[in-house]
Amino acid sequence: MRGLSTRRFFAFGLAAAGAVPLASRLRFSSANAIETPARAVPIAPVVPKTFRAFGGARIDNYDWLRDRKDPRVIAYLNAENVYADARLESIKPLVDELAAELKAREAQEDASVPTAYNDYVYERRFTQGAQYPYIVRRKDGFGAQEEIVLDVGALAAGHAQQYQLGSWNVSPDNTRVAFAVDFTGGRDFRIFGRTIATGETVDQGIDNASSDLVFAGDSNTIFYVRNEPTTLRSYQVWRHRLGSNPKSDVLIYEESDPTFSVSIGLSRSRKFILVNIDEERTSEFRYLPADQSTEELKVIEPRRRGIIYDVDHVGGEFFIRTNLDAPDFRLMQAPQATPAAPHWREIVPEEPGHHLSHFKVFETFVAVDTEDESGTTIRVFTLPELREIPVPRPAAIGVVSSSFVDENEANLDPAAKALRFHFSSPLQPQCVYDFDVTTGALTLRKQDPATRWFDRHRYVLDQLSAIAPDGERVPITIVYRKNMRLAGGNPTLIVGYGAYGLSSRATFTRSAFSLIDRGFVYAIAHVRGGHEKGERWYAEGRMLNKRNTFTDFIAATETLIAQGYADSRAVFAQGGSAGGLLMGAIANLRPNLYAGIVAEVPFVDVVTTMSDASVPLTTLEYDEWGNPAVKREYDYMVSYSPYDNVAQKNYPAMFITAAFHDSQVSYAEPAKWVAKLRANKTDTHELLLKTDMTAGHDGRSGRLGSIEQSAEIMGWLIAHARGRRLS
Repeated sequence: MRGLSTRRFFAFGLAAAGAVPLASRLRFSSANAIETPARAVPIAPVVPKTFRAFGGARIDNYDWLRDRKDPRVIAYLNAENVYADARLESIKPLVDELAAELKAREAQEDASVPTAYNDYVYERRFTQGAQYPYIVRRKDGFGAQEEIVLDVGALAAGHAQQYQLGSWNVSPDNTRVAFAVDFTGGRDFRIFGRTIATGETVDQGIDNASSDLVFAGDSNTIFYVRNEPTTLRSYQVWRHRLGSNPKSDVLIYEESDPTFSVSIGLSRSRKFILVNIDEERTSEFRYLPADQSTEELKVIEPRRRGIIYDVDHVGGEFFIRTNLDAPDFRLMQAPQATPAAPHWREIVPEEPGHHLSHFKVFETFVAVDTEDESGTTIRVFTLPELREIPVPRPAAIGVVSSSFVDENEANLDPAAKALRFHFSSPLQPQCVYDFDVTTGALTLRKQDPATRWFDRHRYVLDQLSAIAPDGERVPITIVYRKNMRLAGGNPTLIVGYGAYGLSSRATFTRSAFSLIDRGFVYAIAHVRGGHEKGERWYAEGRMLNKRNTFTDFIAATETLIAQGYADSRAVFAQGGSAGGLLMGAIANLRPNLYAGIVAEVPFVDVVTTMSDASVPLTTLEYDEWGNPAVKREYDYMVSYSPYDNVAQKNYPAMFITAAFHDSQVSYAEPAKWVAKLRANKTDTHELLLKTDMTAGHDGRSGRLGSIEQSAEIMGWLIAHARGRRLS
């Protein structure tokens, strides 16, 4: 999926919601202009290459940039970095101010809510200023001594460029931990095993793996997933005995269809290992008993084109979330002995327009998350009676969800009587609650450290809708500072994504407030391609409907100007990855509408990427973008692909980022795009490309890893809003 983690989705830094020095606030007089010395603009060599399809030809002058082994590629990327650094030099004091602000906000002491699992209580902690956490546990009882499960900071020592902890799991006998690490940012993991009591490494030899791993019931066997070496498609499930040579591992499943990938997990009951085989619009689950690790995998329901389902198990039942006869999904139940679709029984029906996105099942209740325009809501039903229990909602606008980024922080005990969930809104830092299903009591378990400095009473939260060209209403969420609204509108940053059914949720975004406190209006355009209005909203923003995503965003921009929120001279847009595709499209369609565009690791060379089956993710995403072997789909992609539609005209100022080890969006896509823009654009507006030569798609590892880049992007936005750097 060409998506972004939360940290990078809006990657211009962390919030600063306290008092801001007067000198830092926005002014619009020409006296603020600062001259930037002229620098030589990097010019990429032109090496024409012809691509032919369906009787036509595409000439690509910069396809050579895809060869990372070509010395000219490194030279060009380095030249762009030097040029960008020189252009940013004049705003270095502002960037340094922002970076210090971000670090002070982010580097606070923090700890997760303790989570009970298999007779132990686990907790993830950050010390003040630490890049990485350590994970500790203690026996579930009074006075128990604490022990370290993983000290990620110590493990990362010596890996200054990248150390990304993936999945980690503790063995059923509580003596060992297995964990996956990505050392490049390219989603290629290595699996380790350690004895918890001594810290001794008992296994460190499994390479070319995905992040997924689970223990079998014997505590000595793990199941893991291998990636194809070139495409990184997760396609094989292997069984491994800890401490043994990986060459003796046993292959238990291989997916031969290149449009499907494989993942594994453990059921909540801990009785079954679940293997998920899926592509964008179809899925299939297989399972085997965790205590019978040499058994054959069994199929729950054979794959059927267009039918998606997820599975969990508690008690003697399987629970299935599916779109079978329910486009917005419903929840089903099936006996353990006969889990196929003919035996599925509906327990939570579909609500059209309300996408059932996630579920959690326990022995005495089940919870479902549903998405709609207002955010995400949780519904809880008792088992087996299916009596609904109302869950208090902390605010009308925001996201209530039982799904955690790290599910080890959720409530994992199937016998639990409380549901753990989190809530966040644009003016509410995340809070974690436990909801007692028996008593109805709601207990606050944790508040985000941002509550120490954030004062919600300084700000205003608005919602409105734009009207798209086809008459559809496009929701917009807006935040600004009460005492800083300007007649004629403020500089405004509009962010958007619109792909894979991933909604742009109205949650607390630390980064936004470093701009809001300097006079910006911050807006989220909930464009088609997400699930904000159910499955229909997603369907109308993918495949042959993709242009709706772009025109929705443009309509949102025009509405913010018309309603007086945005100063038409200082409107900025930002998106990353698939949201970077959105940025590239609006730059071609309406370049005069924006003063500046930030595109982070943008997916912009759509046709070339989707035509190359050796590129990671390509074959998995034909149902998102289209298959270029089909003429109608090829022609449609060519019609909007940002790279293919660069023309000789004026473009806004642009700040574009890339990551050399990115396996989700190759560094070559933004590099080619910038090279072509430089050769074609007729304006003198600033165009910067910064490539992180040590990072992957999600940026540098560690919670402080991307602060410098975030500060540069924010500083660049502020400087352009001041009218200082329009060329």
